[in-house]
Amino acid sequence: MTPRVALISTGTELLRGRSLDTHLSRIARELEPLGFEVGFHATAPDDLVRIVEEIRLAAARAPIVILTGGLGPTEDDFTRRAAAEAFGRPLEFSAPAWSAIRARFRKFRIPMAANNRRQAFLPRGARLLPNPLGSAPGFEIASGVRRFFALPGPPREMIPMLRRSVLPRLSPQGKPFKLWEATVFGMPEGTVDEIVAPIVRRGGASYGITVSGGVIRLSVKSAKGSPAAIGRAISKALGIHLVGPGNLEQTVADLLLRSKRTIAVAESCTGGQIVDRLTDCPGISASLLEGWICYSNAAKTARLGVPGDLIRRHGAVSGEVAASMAEGAARAARADVGVATTGIAGPSGGSRAKPVGLVWHAVHYGGRTRVERREFPGERADVKRRASNLALDLVRRALLHA
Repeated sequence: MTPRVALISTGTELLRGRSLDTHLSRIARELEPLGFEVGFHATAPDDLVRIVEEIRLAAARAPIVILTGGLGPTEDDFTRRAAAEAFGRPLEFSAPAWSAIRARFRKFRIPMAANNRRQAFLPRGARLLPNPLGSAPGFEIASGVRRFFALPGPPREMIPMLRRSVLPRLSPQGKPFKLWEATVFGMPEGTVDEIVAPIVRRGGASYGITVSGGVIRLSVKSAKGSPAAIGRAISKALGIHLVGPGNLEQTVADLLLRSKRTIAVAESCTGGQIVDRLTDCPGISASLLEGWICYSNAAKTARLGVPGDLIRRHGAVSGEVAASMAEGAARAARADVGVATTGIAGPSGGSRAKPVGLVWHAVHYGGRTRVERREFPGERADVKRRASNLALDLVRRALLHA
């Protein structure tokens, strides 16, 4: 039986929907290769009694408990007190923790408030977990066969501490799993499942599928050796729909950089998302030349050279205008590739001929322009995300000459 880990996220803002809790997916992915799985997850508000209850319940359900959040200096940061009460240990001042906290404030020349001293109190017998990226130290409590780890809430602090101070303390359970992961786009989830399932079964492995904005993420897990052979079979079966190990933007960036091609982007309804996503990729400055957000008709004409009579005849949301935008972007920036989007993200502005969710995409490359019309479901943010996904995929296909 796969050993289970219990996770607790703290923070009233998580329960009110003010912040998104991504810790479950992040920590689970880190634990899986070691042979652990998350068997219990709870979110507790910034309430001492509730956090104590969740710690006790989690410790009763799993031998390893990881709690995130509540290690700051304010009065509603209850993790230290809650852990002390749950395990029956008083809080004690930790000179090493206090020294590290003061050193961080001195390093960045930031005035330190008096309440930061609270962060130096840990449950008796707890092992200090240093935090190189923040002022909140973590700690570990060993209680019989149970182990409790407290980590800060911000992911940029939590993940490095998990990798540095928690995972090395966990012994791999049996033979660690090996993973093969890939992104799929342009194919329905059910069709992907029908193709992948028999391949995975023949290989004696298991797999999972997640979907977001039309982007499918495949994860094949095998304890019987490398799943690479299974991955090769899946790649062959999915063909052009198999994007690669990375996400759409990283795959496009890699193709651009390897082929030494340049790109210019003209966006209307996507409002800069395509450029934003490309700039997340290291090294993209060698390929990404320029980007325009041409929301108004006047901007499309002035910045990209889209003829005014073309807009009057066909409307700004049309294949003709999308093509002209892509061609104009490539021409103005002297780029190898031009990509453009124009559409109606909603919730208003649609008509029977041009409904909300309609987006025209165009990619100009190698003297040819490909135009694609698509109607996307969902709210404004959904339409924008799906449109940027398709735009990136069309660039990918163009670069692959598919």
